[in-house]
Amino acid sequence: MRIGLLVIFLCLLPPANAFAQASIYALVVSSASGNPDFKDKFWSWSSQLVQVLRDEMKVPSDHIVLLTEDPTMQPQLANGKATKVEMTRALESLESKIKPENRLLIFLIGHGSFDGRDYKFNLVGPDITGPEIKTHLDRFGSARIVLVSTTPCSGVLTKTLSQKGRVIVTATKSEFEGNETIFGEFLVEAFKNKAADTDKNSSVSILEAYLYAAQKVDSWYKEKGRLATEHPLLEDNGDAVGVARPSPANGEGLLAARISLPEATAVLASGATASSDPELQALYAARQKLEEAIQELKYKKASLAEAEYNRQMESLLIQLAQTSQKISAKKK
Repeated sequence: MRIGLLVIFLCLLPPANAFAQASIYALVVSSASGNPDFKDKFWSWSSQLVQVLRDEMKVPSDHIVLLTEDPTMQPQLANGKATKVEMTRALESLESKIKPENRLLIFLIGHGSFDGRDYKFNLVGPDITGPEIKTHLDRFGSARIVLVSTTPCSGVLTKTLSQKGRVIVTATKSEFEGNETIFGEFLVEAFKNKAADTDKNSSVSILEAYLYAAQKVDSWYKEKGRLATEHPLLEDNGDAVGVARPSPANGEGLLAARISLPEATAVLASGATASSDPELQALYAARQKLEEAIQELKYKKASLAEAEYNRQMESLLIQLAQTSQKISAKKK
């Protein structure tokens, strides 16, 4: 009963976000197209994604790199050509900037293939392989990385790129789903106007975006009366096994739920800043840790006795309520 009352109380509080905003960087690469229709489609998805990241998700413009097949289509938006050389250069430049507390979002949009041994992201000129991408990502150390591949044959990346601290999202469940995909369209839609913001906290987590896009893909094939040729996966606990529906039951989705865009929306909107009140900053940081502890406990529920789970959850909820009350009192 006490847990139920605490949940009701917490639902009445303002949305909680991390106070200290980790700097987010993004690399968006739009593949070689092969024909005008694909060229227009891939450009639309990648350019819209960049604009959404910049304008709605508040990622600084100088933290976003867009590589595309034809940068002349909109030179003020694109940073270079989608070649292996340019992609390597962009990753090396980001490596020199990104710190352990930062986030790196990588979006591979367009065509991908599988040659019987490795995944290949199709670029202008030589392609880049899954193992080559892994070599680049491994150089970023403990920085949290989100890699989203909207391409055919991308499912194998959940195995190739899996590592603690990474979120891997793919449009297909394996390297053998090689047909054209539509996952990219709905991924952009998920972030656009925060369409996937199911908890209404003014942010879209990677988990929310994934679930929204995956559901839209499923519905699209059903509405068209077509057999689905793509089945999206998410992997974020380092076990190299992607799942279609992340949950505490399968252990996937916890990290993806923690990474959201934009970060610290409610705090920034309120006008509270780290420099104005260090005590308030500490309270927000404490609330963030409690929220993360609650999410982690949900993922441990299956391994705990019911009484122990309830005891720990009640304690965390009480601490969260008390901390939120202190924040409210401090802001008056």
